[in-house]
Amino acid sequence: MIVRCLSFGSLWWLRPGNQASDPLRFSTHAAAFNTTGFRDGSRERRLWHVSGVVRINLASHKRAIDTRTFEDGCYQSPGPERRGEWNRLLLGKHTGHTVRVDRLLLCTLSTVIGRIDFDNPWHDAGVSVVSGSAFRGVQETLLLAVPGSEFRTEVGIWEVTWNGIQRK
Repeated sequence: MIVRCLSFGSLWWLRPGNQASDPLRFSTHAAAFNTTGFRDGSRERRLWHVSGVVRINLASHKRAIDTRTFEDGCYQSPGPERRGEWNRLLLGKHTGHTVRVDRLLLCTLSTVIGRIDFDNPWHDAGVSVVSGSAFRGVQETLLLAVPGSEFRTEVGIWEVTWNGIQRK
């Protein structure tokens, strides 16, 4: 599967390699993780109602300088999977921009598109949730979607497009 990453969740962290003596422990032998959540002062809160992460093994991305390096890129992926109680999306090697993209990864904020009512049907078969967080009435949701798929919020129906989402 080829995944084009339009945007990521708000929270990033690095898991270093296992060998404390490894000089590449915090670079090539590390993994970067992304998910939804909120910053409250100096605290980072996940506050998941759908638990999940995007994992990027840095050995496949030697030119990665910071997290912005991964935005607007296309990556090989085995697709979404369940890891215990969590959803996980592994992003592999960068493929360069390609015409054939199977899924788009994007992060939505309820302050921009409206709240999603997760208790009722809100999306078609082409949309899945990687992770979702809520804090003080604001939702942040990381979606994996087929281009052209649709979902509903309190303000209307949205279509997932090559460049993000647009209201229908």
